[in-house]
Amino acid sequence: MKAIKLAMVFAPVVVAVGCASFPDADETRSSAEQMVKEAFPGMPETLTRRAMQDPAQRTCSIVGDAKLSPEQAAQVVQTSQASFKYPASGKLAGDWKAGAKLAADGAGLRIRGGQVEKMKENGGLCVNCHALDPQDVNVGNVGPSLTGYGAQRGSSDAVVKYTYEKIYNAWAYFPCSNMPRLGHNGFLTPEQITHVVAYLVDPQSPVNKK
Repeated sequence: MKAIKLAMVFAPVVVAVGCASFPDADETRSSAEQMVKEAFPGMPETLTRRAMQDPAQRTCSIVGDAKLSPEQAAQVVQTSQASFKYPASGKLAGDWKAGAKLAADGAGLRIRGGQVEKMKENGGLCVNCHALDPQDVNVGNVGPSLTGYGAQRGSSDAVVKYTYEKIYNAWAYFPCSNMPRLGHNGFLTPEQITHVVAYLVDPQSPVNKK
C-alpha cells in the first residue's frame, strides 16, 4: 500500500515533466547566439557576427551530410550572389606580390585579455588548402591544386571576375562548399581579394611559372 501511495504522489510530477515543452530549433539557436554574444562584450561586430548564422549558413547546417534540394541550392546561390561587394576602384586584379603574401599568411586579429589586439592585417592562408607556387612543397591538399591557374584559364575579364567572386563568396558557385567565404565574412577586404586574384592570374606570378 505504501508503494502504491508513493506512486500516486509522484505520478502527476512525472506526467508534468513528460508534458513540459522544450524550445524549438529556432529558439535554441537564438539563445545560443545570444550567449556567445554576451560572452565577448565590447568586441567589434566584424568578429561577433561570425558566431551568428546567416540564412545561407542555416540552410547548409540543416542539410548536414544530406544533399541540397534544388530549391535550397538556388536559395544559397541567390543569397551568396547578393553578398558580393567590389573594390571602389572597380579593378578586380591588383598586385600579385601583395597577393602572394596574403596567400601564405593567415595571421590577423586575435583576442587577448578580453581585448582585440591587432597584430597585423588578416591573411587568406590559401596554402593551407591549395598548391599555388610550384616551388612550394609545404602546401595543403584539401582543395584542388591551383598551380598554373592563370596559365590554364587566362586573365580575361570574365576569368578575373569569376576568380574574385569565388574568393569573396564561393557559395555563389558551389553552395555549402568548404571554401571559406573570405569576403562575405569580412576576413579579407575587397582590395585584398584583388591582390589574391592577381597572384592567381598574372602571367608574372610564380603560380603561372614552370
